[in-house]
Amino acid sequence: MQRIGMREKSIKRMDEIITLFSNLQGVLAIAAFGSNAHRERLDDYSDLDFLIFVDEDSKAGILSQVARLESLCSIQGLQIVYGDAVQLLFADGVYCDFGIITPTQLSTFPHGAGKYLWQRVDWEAVDLSAQEPAPLPEDALIREALFHLYCGLLREARGEAAAAFYEVQVVASQRVLALLEGEGADAFSPFRRAERLLPQGVIGELMPGYGHTREAVQAMLRHLSPAQSTPLYHAVSSLLGS
Repeated sequence: MQRIGMREKSIKRMDEIITLFSNLQGVLAIAAFGSNAHRERLDDYSDLDFLIFVDEDSKAGILSQVARLESLCSIQGLQIVYGDAVQLLFADGVYCDFGIITPTQLSTFPHGAGKYLWQRVDWEAVDLSAQEPAPLPEDALIREALFHLYCGLLREARGEAAAAFYEVQVVASQRVLALLEGEGADAFSPFRRAERLLPQGVIGELMPGYGHTREAVQAMLRHLSPAQSTPLYHAVSSLLGS
């Protein structure tokens, strides 16, 4: 997939989006998050992650005007989920994941540190400091991983290979990855940048693919060995061996 030059195109598109929305009645500010806020991380494969702050009375009307972004470039896909979260793909490949919210909503969900790209001069800005979910302690990560491994093996034994794949190679692996990545783990998903934090072979062992659930469980148990004296670890090992 050729995306050469997408970084510059995305930055230009963000500027165009700011121009469009900042001229709408009721828009208070526009703030960037993720690589959109920290442009040194923005590359040809980055999406545009941002929030548009609006006053309560204008929110519904502004949401109804999202389709006006078609004037910047034809839209290949658009949906609004949870009432105010927008996923939008422009035909030229620029992907936007943004929300149209009131300032008080910011405190109701976890988020990384943001950066204002535009704000109304008479508006008192809200704090954009990171509000990240608290990381689980090591014992909790191990315990949750073992529970999901046990559940996954039950699904596998029942012949539900897809459900087993999800429990083990998605949910349990998320806990094991967080455990192995330690303080370097992304606060929102240890799958993010896992390839930079762990050897490729380790990731492949934890997630060998559909139909290889038992191999994945075996690999994860090796990384969960600090708990091998616990009844829960023994239960998973026994079910694996049955």
